[in-house]
Amino acid sequence: MQTQLTDIAAPHDHDILCGTGNTINSHSGNRLFRSLVKPLRIQYVATPKREKPVFAMLLVHQIRNLNPPGRFLKWGEDRRYSDVGQKKAIEKTRQALREGAPEIEQQIDTGQIIVEEVSRF
Repeated sequence: MQTQLTDIAAPHDHDILCGTGNTINSHSGNRLFRSLVKPLRIQYVATPKREKPVFAMLLVHQIRNLNPPGRFLKWGEDRRYSDVGQKKAIEKTRQALREGAPEIEQQIDTGQIIVEEVSRF
């Protein structure tokens, strides 16, 4: 089990910042995060509901095992960052995987996107 980190002065390049805005979107860790999520969206949408959490767990695991380890951080009232923990990291990742899902589902249904069978985790 991962220990939740607090009192982080500054994020590094593998950290994912939680929140919204240009500063957060342009952070290198958030750009890395989006580059890892994007190629999985179609398969995520096409996967049965009970298997969807595996995508998020594997992505969070991949990020947390980078060198240096990636963290999912939020800005606190104390003007420091803290890790949001595993549950919120997985929630954020699942939300990112769902972005554009209605359009992807429509493209799958109309045959614009062909989903190839992939081996199960």
